[in-house]
Amino acid sequence: MEKMRLFWSLAYPVWPKIIRGWEKLGFHKFRQRFLIGHLNANFNKENLEKMLYEQGFENAIIAWCDPGEVLSMRKINDEIYQYHIRLFIDGEIRAHYEYSPEAKPIDHIRETFFKPETEFFKDLLGGYLISGKE
Repeated sequence: MEKMRLFWSLAYPVWPKIIRGWEKLGFHKFRQRFLIGHLNANFNKENLEKMLYEQGFENAIIAWCDPGEVLSMRKINDEIYQYHIRLFIDGEIRAHYEYSPEAKPIDHIRETFFKPETEFFKDLLGGYLISGKE
């Protein structure tokens, strides 16, 4: 784990720029799986973002930017995994549980471990969410 920390201490400043470049080259042009639902009209992006921060989430700066995405946040779990949630311009919320890029960068990119964890996210979002199915 110490080697990974050293790698990421050097990679963090440039990694987001690399990902944005790959996106411009067409490597990622879709919304990832696991639609959870839509943002309740009684809330907005700022309300959701504040609540997620209060629950220990942070901006996911080293993640793909899905088309129409307006918010991408994550919460690290056990230094190996992360909960990742996205909000889109049309109010759609998608979320998943996966390897964190810091722990397993290649497995993270390849989505080797990629689960919906729907109940976790529904419990987390509560009244912020209007449920939906993909």
